[in-house]
Amino acid sequence: MRTSTAIELDKTLPARAPARGPAPDSIELSIVMPCLNEAETLAVCIRKAQQYLEVSGVRGEVIIADNGSTDGSRQIANAMGARIVAVEARGYGAALIGGIAAARGTYVIIGDADDSYDFRALQPFVDALRAGGELVMGDRFLGGIASGAMPSLHRYIGNPVLSFLGRVLFDNKISDFHCGLRGFRRDAILALGLRSTGMEFASEMVVKAVMHRLDVCEVATTLSPDGRSRAPHLRTWRDGWRHLRFLLTYAPRFLFVYPGLACAAFGVAGIATLAPGSVTLGHIELSATTMLFAAMLLLLGSQLISFGVIARLYGVASNLWPSSRRVEWFRARFSVERGALAGGVLTLAGISGATLLIGGWATTGFGPMDGIALMRLAIPAMVATLLGLQTVFTSFLIGLVDTRIT
Repeated sequence: MRTSTAIELDKTLPARAPARGPAPDSIELSIVMPCLNEAETLAVCIRKAQQYLEVSGVRGEVIIADNGSTDGSRQIANAMGARIVAVEARGYGAALIGGIAAARGTYVIIGDADDSYDFRALQPFVDALRAGGELVMGDRFLGGIASGAMPSLHRYIGNPVLSFLGRVLFDNKISDFHCGLRGFRRDAILALGLRSTGMEFASEMVVKAVMHRLDVCEVATTLSPDGRSRAPHLRTWRDGWRHLRFLLTYAPRFLFVYPGLACAAFGVAGIATLAPGSVTLGHIELSATTMLFAAMLLLLGSQLISFGVIARLYGVASNLWPSSRRVEWFRARFSVERGALAGGVLTLAGISGATLLIGGWATTGFGPMDGIALMRLAIPAMVATLLGLQTVFTSFLIGLVDTRIT
């Protein structure tokens, strides 16, 4: 499937170095291709990109971000007049970070050098960038995926599931989260501080662009079977997991806070319901043992919520993602002293409850006691004590992570 903007490739076009272009500061577009032993397909990709620039009139350059090729890829790129940027750090993301940093264009379009993307059909990306787009994603599902171009596992499960999670976790409408053909304003993407060196770089770019509220849009593009005889660098399960891990790591609300709130809510409900006495549901009796598990849920929930708060603040303090109104509201009102005071009150309440229990036991001469009744009193005292101590120590940890909190 070809878009209307595709430029027919002249098969007779010689593999020559293009004429000297304009001064570096007048380059509008840099086409960057990561490369690791792509000798089979690199020449045709460079040729297509060069012909797009020649026919469209866009002032541009073709950059090959070489990641240590040993099959003659660098010699091919040099013979065809492409700029070669040697990137020593290994990985898809590392190669692109190096290539983008070296680019001289106002806009950058990145795409794989395996001939699966048509570098003659870049006009929709350029048009969207000129119209104000800061990140323009290709949508392969809209433009068309040729037979055999994408494994069924990727096409019907991997990409749709990860793209769905990306939309839900980060509140956006991007249909194809992992399309390798995309364009962007170089300065806008450099400002994001991208750092992933592996395949998850593709996810990091989209996630951070959304979090920083860049103008993100999509245009239809096509995907063809790559022209290589060897297996691709992508590894389904390893790289799929790395993408999923990245998405979850950058969404602490969904990874920590929401599960923590659910656990804490069930725990509080269980303790409050069972503290006065046992509850019978049909033939099932819920008693002190169930209350103990409710306490476990409450403690687990409080820990997860703490992890979420710390992760969110750490991300902001480390410039992994931008701040938000919720974060600034929390920063304005929280202090280590207030947190420690609240934790101290909870701890004191728990210790007081335990003291009353010991006092009641003393009145019996420290003899036998009703175990069920004892647990109904001991569990709330234990939970309050542990929650209080956890709050105290978490408050100090928050102060250490985020130095703006005093």
